[in-house]
Amino acid sequence: MKRYLLLLLAALSSGANATSFTLPIWKEKAEALGYELPKPIGFSIGYMSMEQGINVDSIKLQGVIPPKLEKLVGLDLAANEGIQKTDVISFRTDVWIFPFLNVYAMVGKLSGYSQTDVDATASVNIPGFWPIWPEINESHTFKIPNFKLDLDGYTKGVGIVLAGGHNQWFGLVDASFSQSTLTVIDGEINAWVISPRVGYDFASHGVPVRLWAGAMYQDVEQSLSGKLSDLNLFGKTRSLGLDDATFHVEQHLTTPWNPLIGAQYEITKSWNLLGEVGLGDRQSLFVSLERRF
Repeated sequence: MKRYLLLLLAALSSGANATSFTLPIWKEKAEALGYELPKPIGFSIGYMSMEQGINVDSIKLQGVIPPKLEKLVGLDLAANEGIQKTDVISFRTDVWIFPFLNVYAMVGKLSGYSQTDVDATASVNIPGFWPIWPEINESHTFKIPNFKLDLDGYTKGVGIVLAGGHNQWFGLVDASFSQSTLTVIDGEINAWVISPRVGYDFASHGVPVRLWAGAMYQDVEQSLSGKLSDLNLFGKTRSLGLDDATFHVEQHLTTPWNPLIGAQYEITKSWNLLGEVGLGDRQSLFVSLERRF
């Protein structure tokens, strides 16, 4: 995808040199109406740190109880609400196709973890043979604190931005899809993100700053699995005979929406510095440095 986009940008650039074609399309019409447009092609490097709540839908363990004892011994797991922390370093390239439409692609490195406490209930059900021994039917509940899953991996995604404005006021909607492939454990994180924003441009007042407020919506599916020994829940699993035991976790975010506030400082016509903060139940910090051509 990244290679395809770079080839597309190169073709567009060479086409612009060979003919009078320029980006964005309808640039002259927009400028004739008084709109000041950014340079059409951009590259940026960004960093985001985020902390949010998660709900664990299910936890399944396999290989913990020997197959011959599965009918006699049971283990049920129920997770409490937990937290997820992630840090992402990303590289992004974008192009303004029309004055109101921007498309982009990004790749990045993801690191972080999700953590929750788990209530485990172990039960034993052994039928009795009276009068030799009575029936055994017992259960015991214990906690597994800090059930932690490493979320290190790589992420890639694509998105579009629809933008418009009137005088110094502007509005935009950013919609993207990203997929993260994990390395420490098996699994993928698929995320749809939609972020509407409304802001004010102070450039006409002699200050090259834009301020905005908005909101972020995230629809995230997390399906994670791996070896139980990778989690180090019980110390050395080899001594417990759990080398081949595996886990599978399905979880989702507790809060889909959260508010945003942000600012962009235009260092020059070619360089921009951007910062944005997420508030509420999902707290985040995002900064990026952009170069436009």
